[in-house]
Amino acid sequence: MEIPASAPPRPWSRLCRRTFFLLILLVGFVLRFGFALYARTYVGSANTSTPFGAEVCRLAAHIAAGEGFRSPFHATDTGPSAWVAPAYPYFVAAVFWMFGTYSATSALVLIGLQCVMAAATGILICILGERSLGARTGLWAACLWTASPIFFRWPASWIWDFTASALLLAAAFLVALETEEKGSAGKWLQLGAIWGLIALTNPALLSLLPFTFLHAAWANRNTHTSYVRGLALAAVLFVTIISPWLVRNCLVFGRPVFLRDNYWFEFSLGNYHLSNGIGWNGKHPDVNPNALQRVATLGELGFIDAHKQEALAFVRQYPREFLNLTLYRTLAFWDGTSLQFQAGEWWKPWEFWPLSAGGWLGLLFVLTRRPRGWLLYTSALVVYPIPYYLAYPQAKYRHAVEPELLLLSVYLVSVIWGEIAGYRSTVQGA
Repeated sequence: MEIPASAPPRPWSRLCRRTFFLLILLVGFVLRFGFALYARTYVGSANTSTPFGAEVCRLAAHIAAGEGFRSPFHATDTGPSAWVAPAYPYFVAAVFWMFGTYSATSALVLIGLQCVMAAATGILICILGERSLGARTGLWAACLWTASPIFFRWPASWIWDFTASALLLAAAFLVALETEEKGSAGKWLQLGAIWGLIALTNPALLSLLPFTFLHAAWANRNTHTSYVRGLALAAVLFVTIISPWLVRNCLVFGRPVFLRDNYWFEFSLGNYHLSNGIGWNGKHPDVNPNALQRVATLGELGFIDAHKQEALAFVRQYPREFLNLTLYRTLAFWDGTSLQFQAGEWWKPWEFWPLSAGGWLGLLFVLTRRPRGWLLYTSALVVYPIPYYLAYPQAKYRHAVEPELLLLSVYLVSVIWGEIAGYRSTVQGA
């Protein structure tokens, strides 16, 4: 019989538990970093998208050179930027400053740090699983995350915030469960702080913030624990953390810009007449000299505003085509057959959809059985992808919720296995 999620670990198992977590961390790091060394994914240059993520690393290069947060595109100075959120470019800039801009050493250090993040995510998966879906589910999911090469791709091959996003979202869900249990001001402050960090790293995840707050507040209410003060503290801390960047954007651009500004341009890449719906990079300033010159002429916000108007005009003029593209992208986000995989990679589209299928089928059991944290898992699969359904999907965008997909997939197997075992026991006892 499985230990209830809320039960504390047995005293004799504490050492085993810490040893297991250490093993998960070491094995997860060694496998990922070992793959990076074997495949030489750290070898690149300023003119390639691998391993240096284009906009993130160009912003980091300007920061490291003392030029500020500006010009995310190759070759041309396009002025101040809010193209991406600030945390990861500054993180990369610190490594560039210490080990050289676009150097192989910097790439190796950054990939190594991402491999540490990915390995640490395995520990959070284990704890999150045991506190919500069951101890065995958490343990097996952590082992699969640690050893399965399908989860090596982003930490080991591309310098971007994907790995940090997966780690931070799992941490936010875990803290939400802990806030549900204790309802203390300290836990609420932790929840506000981690969402502040998420906002400065990957604002796309903010669609899930209300569900973590709602989950914790509703659970506190049901146990007659006061949550109003804690919720207010969390909200104030969250706003305090992101406010300096909001003020910076307002001063730099002369109008409010919430964390990052490029969504409507990304929206335009997937929405135009006779679009394939998956995002055409031929319109991107990195590969289109005319688009790059347009950014330099109009400024970043002017360029984005122009694309916003063009894309919304398409939606108004061709609503049925936009609806068909959105339905197509909804499937494409999960099935992998139409996502943008690069030629010659180790990872193939057919490896993508089984985890999606397992996660969604597992969610059906979660919705019917309502274990702890069911609202969190539901929001991760139902709410988070919506902006990508409307703009365009790529494989990299799913990685932020892959820990939850994996937990749901393992939960699916555990439920089916339990039903089979129960049926066998019934038959044998008859």
